[in-house]
Parts: sequence; structure tokens; C-alpha cells
Amino acid sequence: MRVTRNGWPKKFLLLTAIFFIQKFSSAQITFDTTLTAEQLVDKFISGQGVRVGNISYTGARQSIGYFHCDNNAIGIESGILLSTGKITDAAGPNNSPWTTTSYFPVRSKSRPKGDRDLNRISKSVTFDVAILEFDFIPFNNRISFSYVFGSEEYPEYVGSRYNDVFAFIVDGDKLHHQNLAVIPKTLLPVTVNNINSKTNKTFYIDNDYFKKVDLKKNLPGKEKVKKDKTPYSDFYETDKKKLKKLNQTLVNTVQFDGLTVLMTASCYVVPYQKYHMKIAIGDVGDPQYDSGVFLEEGSFATEKDARQPKFKDYPDLASTLNFDSLFGVKTAVSKATKDSIAKEEAEYERFTLTNINFETDKFVIPDSSVTELAALADYLHRHQNFRCELYGYTDNVGSRKYNQRLSENRADAVMDFLVSKGVNASRLNIAGYNFENPIAENTDERGRALNRRVEIVLIEE
Repeated sequence: MRVTRNGWPKKFLLLTAIFFIQKFSSAQITFDTTLTAEQLVDKFISGQGVRVGNISYTGARQSIGYFHCDNNAIGIESGILLSTGKITDAAGPNNSPWTTTSYFPVRSKSRPKGDRDLNRISKSVTFDVAILEFDFIPFNNRISFSYVFGSEEYPEYVGSRYNDVFAFIVDGDKLHHQNLAVIPKTLLPVTVNNINSKTNKTFYIDNDYFKKVDLKKNLPGKEKVKKDKTPYSDFYETDKKKLKKLNQTLVNTVQFDGLTVLMTASCYVVPYQKYHMKIAIGDVGDPQYDSGVFLEEGSFATEKDARQPKFKDYPDLASTLNFDSLFGVKTAVSKATKDSIAKEEAEYERFTLTNINFETDKFVIPDSSVTELAALADYLHRHQNFRCELYGYTDNVGSRKYNQRLSENRADAVMDFLVSKGVNASRLNIAGYNFENPIAENTDERGRALNRRVEIVLIEE
């Protein structure tokens, strides 16, 4: 069972007139959440062969900010941190295997929708998303910047569906939704499942020394721990021998249980053309266990790279262009087009958040869900670029072995219904997760009824 903790039930935009000021410091690393999106991007880019405009941030106010690391333990001295939780919780020492912030409960009606790009990359639903966006005009044919990814999902959830994800997505001339956050010499996104102690381990730094972590317990929040004087150590043990082998400076600096080495994101661009950069991070599968991406201050830069295939030299036009005009040019969109886009987004969101619920010990689709599933089949017929993941769950009544089969049968039942409506089985994938990851307490019938479900996840190819 995944640890469930409710976070602050509010969403903030960075560009508000009044905002909450918070600073946190420790001996090794400091965080400042008072800077605006413009100030943060200015520190990230610092005018190195590029101009930026149309800067915006969407997400929790405490999930973005400036950091400074006195000891350079993570490979970056200073820059921007984007997190799925509070950035201040990334401060060390690493004394807990499960630091987490849930800004919204999974079933909250006010919970912001996840990000479609992150959903596509992770092949799941995303939560607690933080997104920094800006337009930029490069003066040269290659852009690059440096970053480090860290997560509390390490190592317990490596190989699971809780594969926290982030992306650097570029759109513009000759580039369409290209993700730059990939493992070198591959197209694999940098995620918990793709970089860890067993897979692509040369890019991984272990910062975990916990053992016998009981992930099945509903852990108390910090406030309850303080009130009841129940130490977190009651829920896990530590491996002192392993701790001695770790980088002690890193252990004392950051909370994340695992990190990547310093990575570089880069791509070729067309000089003096306008591009859009989207830097996004999100929890995957549920809103638990924080992850973060550190962006190195001043590392976003452009350079002339003659190694580009079919490279052609170009003149320096930086002093001749009206950048304000270039950033201000927007493509006109008709009302009909806007309405069509809004309708499509609402329909996508509707099916992405759909759960099919079942009676106790049953895997027969209830009559109340037939209409909804028929509408989903119709949606899939009209959107051939989508496929569908079906995740079955149970309540906690019965054995794990029995509930595993029951959860798979429930996912099978939904798949069979969609196939009967003409959806090609190759576009459907099922998995059973028994009574893991409950979305409600299993202490009463109302909660158990919500947990007896099949989650529907739309994946855009």
C-alpha cells in the first residue's frame, strides 16, 4: 500500500501580486521561494546567446524556487529546483525514506489535472505537476543546459508504475514536442525506472541506507509524529554499514534517496527562430513521494556547432532583430478552434479520470458504468492516436493472492467490454494491483467501495 498523506489543498500561480514568502536554510543548502518566474529564468539563462520572453509558471507556489548548495554535493552549485512537493523538503540530511507532499487528495474534485506530455512519457496519470515555460530565440544552432534529477521513489519503487517523470519539451522550427530529458545516446526519458542501481547505473548515485521499509503502513504526518512523539524510525531500520560507504556530504545535503549524475540536455535549433521550452515534473500513478529536478544556474546557453549534419554557417543578427516584436507575435486562433480545443481537452480529462467501481468480490461491470464505457469506446474510435491502460484494484478484504486474481479479472472485464465495442485489443493493456494504492480508507464500506475499481489511463502515442 502506498503511503497516503494529505497536503495543502491550495494551488498557487507564481505570477501573482501577493504571494507567500518562505525561506529555508541548512548548513549545506539553502532555498528561496520568493523569486518570480522571470527572475528564476533570468538566473537560468543569464543572456548567454539567447533571448527569452513569455515566461510563466503553473503549479504549487512551494514547488519552485532558487537553491544554493555551498558544498556542490549534487554537482551543481546553484540554480532552479522544480519539485512534486515542497522544494524545502529536499534539504538534508537524508533521514527518511519517504518524504512526500500531497497538495491534493487523489479523488479531490479541485485537484488540478495532470500534464498530457508527462502522461504520454510516463504512460500513466500524473499528479502534483509543476511547469515552467518560456519562449526563447537562440543566436546559434545548438542549445544546451545542465541538470540533476533526484527522487524519493528510489529504491523501493524502481520497476513499478510509480515512475516519477520530468521533461524538457521543445517546440519550434524542425522540432515538435521533442523531449531533451533523455539518457545520452538514446531516446529513453530520464526516469526512476530508466536510471537506477541496476539500469544505466553509470548515471545513478545511491543516497539510500534504509532497510526493512514498511510501505504497507499508513504513516503519520510530521504533525502527528511531533504530537505523539512517535519517531519515523519505528517504521524502518537503517543499514549502518551501507551508510559508511555513501557520500557523507551528499547524505547530509539532500533528502532524496537517489539522484542522477550531472546530465546535459541539448539539441540543434535554427538560429533566430522562436522556440518554446516547457520544463515539467510530476508524480506518476499517485501523488506520493517527492521528486525534483535541479537546473544549473547560467547553464542554458547556445553555441555555434559545425558538427551538425548539413551545417551551414549563418550571420550574427542579434543586434538587428526586434525581439519584443518577435515574442509578441501570436498566431490568431478562431473562436471555433478554441471551443474545439476546449471540448477535446474536457473529453480527454473526463476519460483520464474515470474509475469503474465494482461490487464486493465481483468483477461484473455494473449497469451504471456501461454508458460511460460505451462513450470511452467511441472516444477511442475517434482518436486512433490513443491507447488505454486498465489498472484493476480491490479493497483489503481477503488474501493478497486472491485479490491479485480478482484485480486482474476486473481489468479483464473492462477490456472485454471495450473489445466487444470494436476497440482493437492491441490498443489495450491491463494490470492487476490487488489492494495496493487505495484512494480511500479501507476502514469502512464507503472507502472500500471506492477502492474496488478499475482505473482508466489514456496514453497519447
